[in-house]
Amino acid sequence: MDIKDILIQGDQMESQLKFTSKKEVFNKKIELPEDSGIYQFYDVHEKLLYVGKAKNLKNRVSSYLNKGTNKKASLLRNQIRYLELIITKTESDALILEQSLIRKKKPPFNVQFRDDKSYPMIHISSNKEFPEIYVSRKKQKEGVSFGPYANVNAMRKNIEIIQKVFQLRNCKDVNFRNRSRPCIEHQIGKCSAPCVGLISETEYRENVEEAKDFLDGKNKSILESFYKKMDDYSIRQDYERAKLYRDKINAIRDTQKNQSILTLYEDIDVIAISSDSFSTCLSLVQIRDGWISATKNFFPETKNMFTNEDLIEKFITSYYFESSEKEINLLTNYKISIETIKNFKEIDKTINFLKTNNKNKFLLEIAKSQSSDRLKRKDFYDWIAPAFENLKKRLDLKSLDKIEAFDISHISGSNVTASCIVFSDKGPEKKEYRSMNIKADKNDDYFALAEAISRRISSLKKRSLPFPSLFLIDGGKGQLNKVRKELENKNVKTIKLISVSKGENRKEKYDKLHIDSPKKEIELEEWKDISRLIQFMRNESHRFAITKHKARRTKTLISSDLDQIPLIGESLKKELIRHFGGIKRLKDAGINDLKKVEGVGIKKAVLIQKHLN
Repeated sequence: MDIKDILIQGDQMESQLKFTSKKEVFNKKIELPEDSGIYQFYDVHEKLLYVGKAKNLKNRVSSYLNKGTNKKASLLRNQIRYLELIITKTESDALILEQSLIRKKKPPFNVQFRDDKSYPMIHISSNKEFPEIYVSRKKQKEGVSFGPYANVNAMRKNIEIIQKVFQLRNCKDVNFRNRSRPCIEHQIGKCSAPCVGLISETEYRENVEEAKDFLDGKNKSILESFYKKMDDYSIRQDYERAKLYRDKINAIRDTQKNQSILTLYEDIDVIAISSDSFSTCLSLVQIRDGWISATKNFFPETKNMFTNEDLIEKFITSYYFESSEKEINLLTNYKISIETIKNFKEIDKTINFLKTNNKNKFLLEIAKSQSSDRLKRKDFYDWIAPAFENLKKRLDLKSLDKIEAFDISHISGSNVTASCIVFSDKGPEKKEYRSMNIKADKNDDYFALAEAISRRISSLKKRSLPFPSLFLIDGGKGQLNKVRKELENKNVKTIKLISVSKGENRKEKYDKLHIDSPKKEIELEEWKDISRLIQFMRNESHRFAITKHKARRTKTLISSDLDQIPLIGESLKKELIRHFGGIKRLKDAGINDLKKVEGVGIKKAVLIQKHLN
């Protein structure tokens, strides 16, 4: 390992390190030192898998090699082949080196906290004489960014305040350069008009820095500065300028009133976690000067290997290691090890863990709500587009615009219903969902699937719509072969075919993916980058098929048993089935039970009972 490839803080650290060469990790003769330092696990191809630090390398490394440890250790143990150690002089040196290695090398078994970029951010440019303020959902290469903002209205309010108080321009450069007179933004008091020289570069830059402080939540220092300027101008009898700063103070005060959260603490960081079957969202809510100044969401990419406590601890170590803040007040439901706290003290940082009480527990609720909401939103936005791209590469497709998934639902061959759901890289296209009542009721999924595919192709041709890039079938090789033959009969050659079958004990983690051309069968777990998409679509097509099948079955039951009863209309039929939950309970109902249904009197109750029994 070349130390120059690693971002290490401290000029003298290299001389304090002691390196060991790679050794086979399960070699019984290997000697492990009891010093503090870094341990690195490599696979058989000498690819770095994991970086960790330890106060005692012997104890920590041994814990990974013993059976019966946690999930992360078990997964690692199955892949590691080589071990490399770096012994450090102090534990704090180990912490610094660990974070540097993780940032540089990005080992797959280390938690990578991917910052959420789906929500908008406020950007202030820096490479211009008069920087502008603008909104974007992407991280910009230059300037500074604030957010992301989960609450778009709050973000817009901040921009409104910035324009009103600090009067930064929001126009495009091409408009800025070609202005000969102030625009409407200046006329309504939202821009200082630097385009026509109504403000100096120095004064404008001062406004920019104050706007940054505002977005950082440093309202207290801004207000102190504004009060001083207002007093200075008043003493000089420059009442127009004094009034200007008075209005700025009032605008910020109004913002504080609307967004005030907590006055007991000036600065608090609140952390909460929410998880589902696929993802975890860690939300950080930052409170500055008594109000929420920022919310940030992170998605750890190796969630399944760590407990929430581990994730919180690793996040704190990673996030605050690079923070400029020397003292952090932290509120979370999860315990942090004393070792982590000591490590921060050794690098001149202090983390104060606040106890949850009746006065601050609502802050945790805010953070929890934030993470839960963001996780739900993620299901339909963040992950689908990259999964589409990964699937396209996996199947060697030139393009992948839409995927259609099919499923069949019935009970012993009755009321056979097929579903066709449509996904784009933006998620489910529910307006394009279709269901089909299969004409011949028989217990034959192959026949039903062939009819569904045939009718779908005919429908697309009739409406002159393009074929999708891919068909996803719920089933194994048999269903896949049946669909391929049906497409051949229709002379359709452009649609790629895949199917997914349930794994052992019907557990999703053992699902198999069947590819028609070239013929291939793989464990879906091997393609983790697309497994979520495949399973989500399969489950969605199944849900839609069952929903339509139930509706058809209910209609059939109603028509077959109730249609012969005089004076019973469609709405009453549905109400009877809804009230009793099915035709069987309806048949068992007495006169008094029937009379409880709205619209059923004694005469209709007797009539219904007579016909059904």
